[in-house]
Amino acid sequence: MLHSLQRLIMEDSQSTQFSWAYLTDTGVKRTSNEDAALAMVLNLDAYRDQSFLGLFVVSDGMGGKERGELASKIAVKTIGEVFLNSFIRPALLRVAEVVNYGSLSEESTGGIVVSPAQFLVESIQEANRRICHVKRGGNRINIGATITVGVVSDDLLTIGHVGDCRCYLHYDNNFRQLTRDHSMVNELVKQGIISPEEGKAHPQRNVLARALGSSDVVEVDTYVSVVSSGCKILLCTDGLYTMLSEDSIQAVMAQPKHPKELVQELVVRTNEAGAKDNVTAMVIQIL
Repeated sequence: MLHSLQRLIMEDSQSTQFSWAYLTDTGVKRTSNEDAALAMVLNLDAYRDQSFLGLFVVSDGMGGKERGELASKIAVKTIGEVFLNSFIRPALLRVAEVVNYGSLSEESTGGIVVSPAQFLVESIQEANRRICHVKRGGNRINIGATITVGVVSDDLLTIGHVGDCRCYLHYDNNFRQLTRDHSMVNELVKQGIISPEEGKAHPQRNVLARALGSSDVVEVDTYVSVVSSGCKILLCTDGLYTMLSEDSIQAVMAQPKHPKELVQELVVRTNEAGAKDNVTAMVIQIL
């Protein structure tokens, strides 16, 4: 059963192109939640090339209690602000031009100001700069965050990623992880020093090789995947997938349920497994 509703933060909604929901919980062992999540949707006809644009973010803060919460909130807030400035405000200006002048010139409808991939790199790098700025402040607090951001635009999913939050894609009976964890163990596996099976039990499996706030400049991985009607996208923090096997996650995602029910079941199963960390699940379904 879902426990202590005061510990849960949930949001769900639907547009004509997709529905989504996210749920974040402290878990069984923790007393505070260092995870953060955000969903924003642009659905304005001012963009001729894109009928809708969705932003979906999950972040896991590091630094302990208030510090971790601060880091993830800075990351999520920054992504939302850059999204607003990059996409929504220009769209509203174009709508205003239609209202005032009756039509849009070819020059003013030249497309989106930045591409989704460019937006993801620039916004995540800006989040990194802001977290580093806080670290260098008067209190010299040690904070950081991991983050995975998805932009859904028509039939494309573009992912920006730093750290060990994850993005999975489910379609028909196929389920695959789109992102690669930026962990020390993954680097060892990549170099062939240890096997994937050895990595699962490695004592340094939770040590990150890349995170927001770890250096002034952060490398952002981007991924692009085609999506279509019936696809389901899962964004989650490590508190979920470290407690549930990939088969268990796939079994939940395969169910013909609304994203709200799917995230609830994922969090319930994680807590029933003993949830040692905060857990956040976000599901987006393409309609």
